[in-house]
Amino acid sequence: MKKTISVIVVLFLTTFGFAQNTTRYSQLNFAQGVNNPAAIAIDGSMMVDMIFRNQWLGVEGAPTTVALNGQYEINETMATGLTMGYDRIGVNQTTSVGGQYAYRVHLENSRSVIFGLGLGIDNVVKHLAGTTTTQAGDPAFATSYSKVYFNGGFGVLFNGPQFYAGLSIPQLFQNTRTGPEPGLQLHRWHHYVTSGFYFHAGDNYTFNPHLQLKITPNAPLQGDIILRNTFINRFSLVVGYRSENSIIAGFDFLLKGHARVGYSFNYDVGSLSRVKGMSNELYLGLAFPYRSDREDFGTRRYTNRKGGSNSDYKRNSRRKHHRRGQRYGRNHKYR
Repeated sequence: MKKTISVIVVLFLTTFGFAQNTTRYSQLNFAQGVNNPAAIAIDGSMMVDMIFRNQWLGVEGAPTTVALNGQYEINETMATGLTMGYDRIGVNQTTSVGGQYAYRVHLENSRSVIFGLGLGIDNVVKHLAGTTTTQAGDPAFATSYSKVYFNGGFGVLFNGPQFYAGLSIPQLFQNTRTGPEPGLQLHRWHHYVTSGFYFHAGDNYTFNPHLQLKITPNAPLQGDIILRNTFINRFSLVVGYRSENSIIAGFDFLLKGHARVGYSFNYDVGSLSRVKGMSNELYLGLAFPYRSDREDFGTRRYTNRKGGSNSDYKRNSRRKHHRRGQRYGRNHKYR
């Protein structure tokens, strides 16, 4: 019975795979650039986010997703990114490559409104010929195919020291082989809404509740609530709930200010829990380095006569020598 139900579930997902879908991640609270081009290079001036997600452990043909997002801050108002993704579900495989650009409008008190745009290509492959069917020589599964499509994404993000909120459309085009409405179809867009707060209790504890919603026309609202508890700015414990009746739990930790490693899982508590199995997600992030204070983001310390950014290398050098002097016990005043 278990095997029969598994086959039914996979067949349903394979059929649904002909309609383009976007992936939700449990650790998106610190990898928002994967689905929102406006949220790149937020936690560091040079960053890489990598996520591997395997759903429904033990179910053959279950979804497997890999996402990589490299980000670089050009200056205080602009950032660029490179995103790569791989998604496999049943006989359907999609490989995506694209570029991202973000423009930041800085407000007072270290707050910013950021607009992002992504452009890229999707390579869609369907291995129909490799499937085993009950009817030998079924013409519907006789051939496989591979095709490359153009795609794009758009996003906006409000970012502040204690609060952030974003809206994004990761895929503007419906790049599917079948269906009556391929291409740019506004009523088929998948909208992502994210929001979160940072509550500080002293210097050693930060509470970060994060909400993400996926809004798709003619489909149920999907959402995750993630509660991240960070201790001494190094180690975090995560608990949460997914709207498909699933519990989220995990952890992440920071290594020497340059690397973050995380793991989380979803455990279904609904009627299909015995069949679906547990979903696992691994995260690896690199930054050079991570920003230790959200108040520093977007702070325009130096401006030229036209109001743009202007680096003061002499002042930076004095600051560096002052910090070095503090490290070795010298108490001269920085000026």
